[in-house]
Amino acid sequence: EWLLCGHTGAVLAHRTFGGCNYAFLGEEGFRALMRDSILALLADGGVKPSDVTAAMLGLTVYGEIPGTEESIPAAIRSVLPDCRLEVDNDSVAGWGGSLAGRPGINVVAGTGSVAYGRDGHGNAYRTGGWSLFFADEGSCSWIARQLITEFVKQADGRRPRSAIYDALRAELDITCDQYFSGYLQTSVRNDSSLLAKLQPVALRAARQGDPAAREIYARAAEELTEMALAIRARLDFASDRPVPVSYSGGLFRAEEVILDPLRACMERGGFRLTPPAYSPAVG
Repeated sequence: EWLLCGHTGAVLAHRTFGGCNYAFLGEEGFRALMRDSILALLADGGVKPSDVTAAMLGLTVYGEIPGTEESIPAAIRSVLPDCRLEVDNDSVAGWGGSLAGRPGINVVAGTGSVAYGRDGHGNAYRTGGWSLFFADEGSCSWIARQLITEFVKQADGRRPRSAIYDALRAELDITCDQYFSGYLQTSVRNDSSLLAKLQPVALRAARQGDPAAREIYARAAEELTEMALAIRARLDFASDRPVPVSYSGGLFRAEEVILDPLRACMERGGFRLTPPAYSPAVG
């Protein structure tokens, strides 16, 4: 998601393109996507590359893959050679938007999960964001993994069947439970975002009152709170009031299904859950 603003902050253009994960695209693919996206955005706003005075980009995997601190800014500078450029991890943009740049912690739960906080002294710390496949607890992908675990246990009789069983069979058009494992492994290998796309199946079951689905969201809230606790322990927040925590990411479209248990967990942990002030792009 891109915003192009004038010197007063007025939005000149706003565009959303496909995913820009450097780890999936590779250096050349990433460079091409950045070039095409920037030029399309500037064309929408009637602005030449030489008119851009400053740019900030919050990008996934920045600083997590060796060499990205050099290659990612180089890709941007190939299109915007003369502007003041700042690049950081996307978790920083999430914090900047949700808390409007004020001290506190932001938890992100979308395809993956990560949390970032900054105290009043400018100290910062980040937790989570390790991997869609074996970590990123509390994210849409993590919820889908819990959903799959619950499904297979219901399928073979280890647990009683609930709305989850029928919902996942219908979503994936499963006619034989024994085909499920091979189908899923092949599909996820071809499309790593498939796990996150299964989260709405859990959400529908939770909204139907399925206790197993509700429990998955309660555990997701605990995982997200754990990330905030780790950040607070590393930073210097005022001890006389709860630390503000905000949130961003697609999981929170589940609204009360995730926000109710998250608010309860955060309050028990000594935090104050606050709705995001702005989007990560504005951040």
